[in-house]
Amino acid sequence: MTDKPHKPSGRLAGVTSFGGDDDGDYIAPPARAVRDQAKAVAAALGFVSDKPAPAPAPAPAVRKRTRQPSQYPDHYNLRLRDGDRERFDDYAYRHRLAKGEVFRIMLDLLEADERAREG
Repeated sequence: MTDKPHKPSGRLAGVTSFGGDDDGDYIAPPARAVRDQAKAVAAALGFVSDKPAPAPAPAPAVRKRTRQPSQYPDHYNLRLRDGDRERFDDYAYRHRLAKGEVFRIMLDLLEADERAREG
């Protein structure tokens, strides 16, 4: 039996080799926050990088859409039985009226009936 050829492992970023031994010692690079802090301290001491830092991109201006006034500013929820809901929808469909208009007509009729009973 022959040994399979061993593919040499590639070098990893942050790997420190002590004495050329390839036993897998791995030292992870520091976190970005630690690196940024170290750069700031070094710059304060006078050690400035030869490479200019990229200019921060300006924040995009957020355009807010103007809020349109609602066509129907008030919402009203009613609890209806199934039969009543069907009657209401059928009436609106038969007369080709919006449901809000049918509701207004119902209120007008109720007020007229109330006035007729009072006097």
